[in-house]
Amino acid sequence: MITTADAQPLPKGFKLFLLSAIGIVVAILTLPVVLLADGPFMGWALGVALWLVNWGGALWLSKTSQGMSAPYAVGLSGASFIARAWIVALALFVVALTYDKTVGLVAAGVFLAAFTFDLVGRTALFAARQKHREGAAQ
Repeated sequence: MITTADAQPLPKGFKLFLLSAIGIVVAILTLPVVLLADGPFMGWALGVALWLVNWGGALWLSKTSQGMSAPYAVGLSGASFIARAWIVALALFVVALTYDKTVGLVAAGVFLAAFTFDLVGRTALFAARQKHREGAAQ
């Protein structure tokens, strides 16, 4: 019988990895949902592609802004966040209006699911890092 005292917790590194990769996990998990709902695979692929480009842009900007002053980095991050949202929204409108409404709608749903979970994961990751820094400083 395994008790809670015997059970090994997940390694801290794995927890941090899971928080940073939760958007990818959710993006992959949306595929069976889309297929079971008889949605178009192309909509899923477009949603994942848009999210990956958005995610890559966020990661690149995060690395780029590390050497900047705090006000400049926050302003750049905020402007980028809004610009990336507009670019994705415009791409989805173009697809829905010129190609196929269902593909655009499925892509929007997949994008929003991955984006939302990624944002929650990154927020939790940031909070965990801040808590660690505060604990190390004491």
